[in-house]
Amino acid sequence: MNYKLLHEKFERRKQWLIFEKEEVVRRVMVRYKARVIPKADIMDLVNDDQLSYDHIFCCLTIDDPRMIDKIFTEKEKKDHRWERDDNARRGMVYKHKDEAHRRYNQLILDEMEGRRLDIIFESKDGKFVTGFLTRDMSTQVVSYIYAHTGAAKFTGLIPRSLWSPDVTDEEFKLSYRWYLEALEEWNKL
Repeated sequence: MNYKLLHEKFERRKQWLIFEKEEVVRRVMVRYKARVIPKADIMDLVNDDQLSYDHIFCCLTIDDPRMIDKIFTEKEKKDHRWERDDNARRGMVYKHKDEAHRRYNQLILDEMEGRRLDIIFESKDGKFVTGFLTRDMSTQVVSYIYAHTGAAKFTGLIPRSLWSPDVTDEEFKLSYRWYLEALEEWNKL
């Protein structure tokens, strides 16, 4: 991949690649038929070490079976089959103390076994997506979101001080390359 060429294309188009947080969410919802869920439904988010709970502004879920079939790679689907088989083999029964915990346990099980994908968005500045995570992994969805959130970071609209403090300079450079790859993948350049 010619990163120098991709960088030059990015420099020419960057003003059209910056999306505010609401637009990112809207595009993900439309593309993947996602729907909004309360962040309280994902009970362990309060303890998440990747995102700031107070700055989580939106949680989405993708659970339409036809869409689920499209968003996971064959390897990801194989991993989900393994989880389903393992849980069945071990006769996994999750205990819960009330209905909210039962729903939460089912949410976790559905994520692990590939029946849903949850997306959590963070905004530390109130304007742009400063962080996100997907539960479980879908390389396609991650790439799509990154293609729509990276420009604000790499043009300096999101100051480096709002990035995770443990991001090294090398990781910063590597994440820029991943961003350029995502732009290329989604034909944004």
